[in-house]
Parts: sequence; structure tokens; C-alpha cells
Amino acid sequence: MPKAAFILAFLIPPATLIAQEQPNPKTLLPQSTIEAIVNEVSGTLAYNSILDLAGYEHDRLADEYRSTYREAAYIEKMAKQYGLEDVHIERFKLPNKTWDGELGELWLVAPAGKRLLLSYRDIPAMLATGSQSGDVTADLVYVGRGEKDTDYTSLDVKGKLVLASGAIGTVHNLAVRKYGAEAVISYNDPTGKPIDHPDQVAWNAISRGFGQQAGTQKTTFGFNISHRLGMELLDMLQRGQKVTLRARAKTTEYDTDMQVPTAIIRGNGESQQEIAMTGHLFEGIAKQGAMDDASGSAAALEIARAWTKLINEGVLPRPRRTVRFLWIPEIQGTRAYLQRYPDEAKRMVAAISMDMVGEDISKNHNSLHLMRTPYSTNGFINEVSQQFFDYVGDTNREKVQNRRLAYGYLFPILDPQGTRDQFTYVIDKHYGSSDHAVFLAQNIPAVLYNNWPDVAYHTSEDRPFNADPTQLKRVAFIGVASMHVMASAGALTALRIAELSEGYAGERTAAELRRAMQMVGDGNADAPSYREALNLIHQAYAREGDAIRSATILAENSEAASQINTLAKTFVETGEKTDTARLREYATLIRRDAPAVYNMTAADTEAAGLVPVRKKPAPEGSQGGGARDAENQPPLAGFNALEARNFADGRRSILDIRDAVSAEFGPLDTAKFLQFFRQLEKTGEFALEQKDKDKTQ
Repeated sequence: MPKAAFILAFLIPPATLIAQEQPNPKTLLPQSTIEAIVNEVSGTLAYNSILDLAGYEHDRLADEYRSTYREAAYIEKMAKQYGLEDVHIERFKLPNKTWDGELGELWLVAPAGKRLLLSYRDIPAMLATGSQSGDVTADLVYVGRGEKDTDYTSLDVKGKLVLASGAIGTVHNLAVRKYGAEAVISYNDPTGKPIDHPDQVAWNAISRGFGQQAGTQKTTFGFNISHRLGMELLDMLQRGQKVTLRARAKTTEYDTDMQVPTAIIRGNGESQQEIAMTGHLFEGIAKQGAMDDASGSAAALEIARAWTKLINEGVLPRPRRTVRFLWIPEIQGTRAYLQRYPDEAKRMVAAISMDMVGEDISKNHNSLHLMRTPYSTNGFINEVSQQFFDYVGDTNREKVQNRRLAYGYLFPILDPQGTRDQFTYVIDKHYGSSDHAVFLAQNIPAVLYNNWPDVAYHTSEDRPFNADPTQLKRVAFIGVASMHVMASAGALTALRIAELSEGYAGERTAAELRRAMQMVGDGNADAPSYREALNLIHQAYAREGDAIRSATILAENSEAASQINTLAKTFVETGEKTDTARLREYATLIRRDAPAVYNMTAADTEAAGLVPVRKKPAPEGSQGGGARDAENQPPLAGFNALEARNFADGRRSILDIRDAVSAEFGPLDTAKFLQFFRQLEKTGEFALEQKDKDKTQ
């Protein structure tokens, strides 16, 4: 055998030893439909929209504030060009004026001669939003973090410029309003990566004051600077040099409105229900971030374009349900739209928020996250989205099983101007702080698509070079595919969605059984651990039953609705009984005796007899628990408080609510829930009624 042939034969293993490539995973869409969507969506077009929307920080002139923001005008123009319907801009009057920066300059006067250190012209983030106009030449004093009174001990900052590493708003409140400094300079970068990216400048703000004094307290201005510049100034001071700076700021305010471009893909009339998708164009008018969130707005626009084209060409049928696209000022724009059109909000059965998507995963070291609905709101939207996340993740990664394909992707979704990076993703628990939270507050199941972490989050380096057209193409595919399934679902597809939900539910309840057994093992099967473990299993099946049943809304009273309910009933009854028996068997093995009996505490007994009944809506944006306890902490805060409110449906007792929230976040003190709802009873948000023994959950 020739030497070359021998080497070739050695490198290529016999056919019987070649690992066969795996088949593509299955979804609710046939492969031909998947291929049609993938071939139409364009990461390049989405990337171009990011460039158009936020290629750089545009200086808004007075005419723009008096007419239409260029971002809103762009979306309106492109949506019309792409053939969407009902394209217009909703306008909402704002109660307060809109702040705008016009000039910001930081000059080094001494030592080493006059030098421009930083300019608003070059880095708009340097001028803290909320700043007022001023022109100061003064010595610089370093106050450490500058967030506590002790930071100013033995320091004279009156009439000086203050350098700090703390939050600029907190520093301004002390240094300027209490100790008489002229202005504040901070190198605080709480959301970016200042060590890895030392020239980042964070977007930070100063307030007009606090509480009843808001708007009356002295406000000057603040400059955000990079970590590198902060270290340079600090080095001068620590060397004993007298540092004199000139700081100039010019700002103004405008009477303007809040603008929400919107458009629809019209349904075929078979259903009055709607599906919604959002991308926030604005997060405050000053900050113009490419990834946060021109990327989400661009992805939503590309989804609308590609889907409309596929419908018009007859590749995809027109959906049964109308699809509403909203490009909004984050959170407040979504809230304003749903409040203006409450009847439309009632027709919405699912929503997706696109917020920071299509990022270059190599630069950001991140993944695309599907943030599911919270435990209190179980919707089919979770599973419909997850199947396509799983599909792209499985077909766009290098797998050793694909050696026969030279480790190639099974179904590559690549953009010609993008990378060939793999698709990394995480199916994650709920996180709020974007527009999906507004839909959830109105009982509309909603999820968030979000790349995290982000190396330039809320900084001057949030520019288009952090995006990847390939990842934009992938998220656009997932968006079109998910929305198409939900918007087009009839009775049969609703049943198939319930099937999908039941399959994922089986995986999740198995994971909860594992957690429950670990809890029993860690607690040596004592009464409290066994009680909490049983609660994990019970709550898991209650949730997953709701998740399967959620598809009945798509069945719209057809025979499929009763079939879906049957699936859910069987899953819950047989599954919970089996897993409870497994847990009991394990606890018995651990104890070498029957599981310990849990005796309810006095707080448990009281909580079991009280049912919170809502009397008025929660205050907008509220997650805390009203008054604070002796340790100056609310009894429940953050997502614990939010979910406690959500689970209070007028049927659950306070103990039921405690158990549901504990299954989501870990065991919590029942007394805290009693205190929480007692406080909300005082505010009139809830009434506490005695539990009716005849009522069932």
C-alpha cells in the first residue's frame, strides 16, 4: 500500500466505527416550515437596524423633542415599508419635563497645564442625568466612596469638587446638599466591567431630592468618569499634588410626550385573541444603548418583517390571532398602552419581551436566557419558547457524536456577516425588570428573551460592536417560530401544546422530587424537612397541572379544552401520588421508621384560617411589604413580596400562599406572611377573611 494511502486509511475509521450523526430534535413545526423561517430571517437586517437606531449617541435637538423622536420615526417608517398594518405612534402626555444634556466638560487646570479630560460631546454618559447647569473651577477632594457621613470626617469639601468611588446620586446628596461641595465626580461603574474595560463610563443619575423635599433641595451637577481616569486623578492626589479642575455643565428640560410606535400582523378573524411582542426603544431618553435595547427593538422589527413576508408569499398561513408589536419606553410605555386599551389587554393571551438579544457571546461571555413566567403564572408560552431554544441549542453546537460531519452543526443557523459561534442558552427562572413584568401584572403570561451577562451594560461602550448577526438571526428564528405556533394554534395545536407542556412538566417534577429527597436527606427526615419536601412535590404538581391546562385558552371552548383538562388531571393525580410514595419510602429508610409527623405552629394555624381578598390594586412598582419591622426590614421584599401578592387569589389561605412562595424561593417563616398581609390589610389593599371550609383551591 502506498504510504499516502496507508495514512489516509489510518485517519478514516471503518464505517462500522463511525459515530452516526444525531437526528434533529422535534418541535411542533415540521422541518420544512423551520427551514422556510430560517431562510427568511436575517441577522444582517436586524444588525443594520441596530446601527440605524443606536450606531452612536445622537444629540437630540429641540425640534426632535417638539415632534417625533428619530427612533420612533424609524420604526414607523420601516414597519410601513415592511407591510405591517395599523402602523402608528401612540403618544402619552408626561407629567414631568424631560431632561436633556447640552454640554459637559471636565478640564484639568493644575498641575501640568490646561487639558480637556472628558467631554459630553464625546461621551454623553459622562453627564449624570438630572444634572443642572453650572461652571466651577475648584480644587479636587477625594472622599472615598462618599456615601456615608463618616467619609467626610476631617474633610473640608465646601466650595470644592468631590472625587468619589460611590454612587453619584448618593454622593451628591451628601457632598453637595449637606456639606456644601460644588459638584461631584465619580468613577463608580456598578453595572459594567470597569477592571476589564477601564475606559467604560457608566450611565448614572442624580435625583432632585428625596421624599417631600424632592425638587426643593439644592441640585448642581455630576460627572461620571472612567475607572482609568478616576485612578489617574486619585494618583495625583495621593502623591500630594494640588489638583484643580474646571467643570462645566449645561442642561435643559423639555415639555414632550412619551411615544410608542406600534403595528400589527392582522389575524384571519377566526379568533379575537391577541399575542404581543415588545422591544424597548427607550430607557430614559438620554441613554441610547445598542444592546440595551436597540437590539431587542431591531429583533422585534425583523421578526415582524420576516413573518409578514412569509405570510404574503403564502409560505405561512395568516395566523388565527392578531399579533401586536410594541416598541416602547421600557415598562412605563407598556403600562401606558395597556391602560389606554384595557379591552385589548383582556384579549392578549401571551407576550414576549425582547430585551438585550443577539449579542456576541465570545465578547460578552454570555448566553441567551429564556426567563420563564413566575410560579404564580403558568403559561404555555414557556414550553412553546423552550422547544425552539432547545432546537437551536441542539442543532447549533459542536457535538462529538457529529464526528462524521467534521463536528459540524446538524442544522446550521448562520448569518453571512456573523460569527460561527455555537448557540448557548439557559432556561431560567423568572426575573422581572423589563416589559414582560407589566403584562404579568395584568395576568397575561409573558416571558423575557435576554442575553446575560453583558460587558457594557448601562455604559458608554454599549455600542453595536457587541452584537452578532448570527445570534440575531437565531433569536429572530426563535421569535417567529414561537409566535407563529401560538398565534396560529387551533384546537389540535392547542392539544399538541398541552402534550409539549406535559413532557416538560415531567422533567421538572422529576427535578423537584430530587430536591425533595435531598431536603429529607439533609434533615435526617425530621418533621420540618419532611413537611417542606412534601410541599415541594405538592406545589410542583399544582404548578405543572396549571401549565398543562393553560393551553385550554388556545382551544377556545372546543372539545380539545376538555381533553387538555383530562391530560392535566391524570398527570397531577398519578404523578403526585407516585412521587409522594417515593418520598415516604426514602424518608422511612433514612429514619428506619415512619416519617415524623409535623405539628403546626401557632403561626401556621392562624395563617391557615385567613384568606387575603384583594380590595384594590397594588401600588405601581410595589414589591415591598409596607411598614418595616423593628430591624427596619419589610417582612417580605422583592420577588417574595411580589409572588405573595400574586398567589393571593381570594381562595388561598395565608399558609397556602406561604407554601407556594416557599416552593419557589426556599422555606420561609409563616409569621412573616402574617405580618405582610396584616400590613396590607391596614393599607386597604387586602381584607383578611376567615377561611371557608367548603371552599377548595
